Amino acid sequence: MNSGKIKTAKACEHITLFSIYVIAFFLPISKAIIESFSILAIIAYLTKKFLNFENLPKTPISYGIFAYLPICVISVFFSSNPATSSNTFLRKTLQDIIFFFVVFETLNSKQKLRNIIYVLFLSSLLIGIDGIYQYFTHKDFIRHRKDLAIPRIYASFPYPNAFGCYLSAVMPFVLTSVFAKYPAKILKFFSFCLFILLFTCLLLTVSRGAWFAFSASALFMSMWLRILGIFLLTIGIFIIVALQFFHPYIKERLRNLFIFTDTSGMDRKIIWQAGWKMFISKPWLGVGLGTFMFNFKNFVIKDYPHGAVYAHNCYLQMAAEIGVIGLAAFLLILALFFHSGIKTLNAKERSFSWYVLLASQAAILGYCVQMGVDTTLYSLDLGMLFWLVLGIGVAAMKNLQSACATRK
Repeated sequence: MNSGKIKTAKACEHITLFSIYVIAFFLPISKAIIESFSILAIIAYLTKKFLNFENLPKTPISYGIFAYLPICVISVFFSSNPATSSNTFLRKTLQDIIFFFVVFETLNSKQKLRNIIYVLFLSSLLIGIDGIYQYFTHKDFIRHRKDLAIPRIYASFPYPNAFGCYLSAVMPFVLTSVFAKYPAKILKFFSFCLFILLFTCLLLTVSRGAWFAFSASALFMSMWLRILGIFLLTIGIFIIVALQFFHPYIKERLRNLFIFTDTSGMDRKIIWQAGWKMFISKPWLGVGLGTFMFNFKNFVIKDYPHGAVYAHNCYLQMAAEIGVIGLAAFLLILALFFHSGIKTLNAKERSFSWYVLLASQAAILGYCVQMGVDTTLYSLDLGMLFWLVLGIGVAAMKNLQSACATRK
C-alpha cells in the first residue's frame, strides 16, 4: 500500500473513533447528531476496510448476526409493504449491525475502552443533572421538552421510560467503577456520586420497566461482585424505610409494582393481543420487517381509541414482523453474547477490560428485560445504545483474550 493510502486509512481510523465518542456523548441529547455521526463512522470504517483489503472481523456473535441478516432480507420480499421493509432494513437494521462492527473493531485497546466509558460518564452526569433540574422546575435545560403534566422526569428524552432505559444501561458501568479494583480513589468517589445521582433519576422516572431492568443488571453483577450485592441490599432496605417520605406517585407505583391494572397496563394488553394475532397470521416469516404499525389497524379491536403504535414488546414485534425464525436468530445473537461473555468472566483475571465486560453483560441483560415491555430497540437513540453497549462488551472480550495471549 502506498503512503497516500496509508495516511487515508489512518485518517479514517481517527474519524471513526472520534465519531464513536461523539455518538456516546450525544446519545441522550440529539438524534440528528448521532444519526449523522453513525453514518460518518460507517463510511470511514468501510473506507478503511476497502483500502486495507480487510474483511469484517470474526466476533463471538457473528453466527447469530449472519443468521439474522438474511432472514431480514427474506422478510423484505415477503412483506406486506416492501417499500417500508426495504427502508427499515437499509436505514435501521443494516446500519445498526454495521455500527456494532465499527464499535467492536475500533475500541481495540484498553485506553480506547477507558475513553468511551469516561464519555458515557460525562454524558450521563449532564443528563442526570438535567433530570434533577426538571424535577424541581418541570422543564429540562437541554432540549426544553414540554411538560407532560405528570410527576415523572424524562430529562432530554421524549418519555420517562426512554430515560429509564438509558439510565439502566449506563449505571452498570458506573457501579463497576465503584467496586472495581483498578480506579483511583477520586474516580471511585466520582463514580459513587454519579451512581447516587443516576439512581435518584431512575426512581423519579417511575418507570417499572427500567426498575426491573436495573434490578436484573444488579443481580447479575452481584454474582461476581458480592460486595455489590450487600450495597444494593442496603439501598433496598433504605427505600423500604424511607417509602413514606416519597412522592405519592412513586409510593403508589412501588407498592403496586406487579399490578398492571392502570391505563398504561391495560393499553399494553390490547396492543399485545393485536400483536399476537398479527404473529399468528404469518408465524414463520412475519408480515414484513418494519411493518407492525402498517398492519396494526387490521388486528386491533375496532374501538381502539388511538392510532397505530409499536408493540411495546420488542420480542412480540419482532415475531410479528420477521416471524419465529427471525426472532430465533436475534435471540441467538443474545445467547452467543452471554455464553461467550460468562465463559470469559469465569476464566479471565479481573482487569479493567474484565469489569467493562461484566458491566456490558449486565447492561444488555437489563436492556433485554425492558425490551419485553417497551419499544426500546425500535427507537433511533436507544436502538443505537443497544448496539453500542454490545460492541463495547465484545471489544472488552477481545481485549481480554489478546492480553491473555500476549502474556503467554
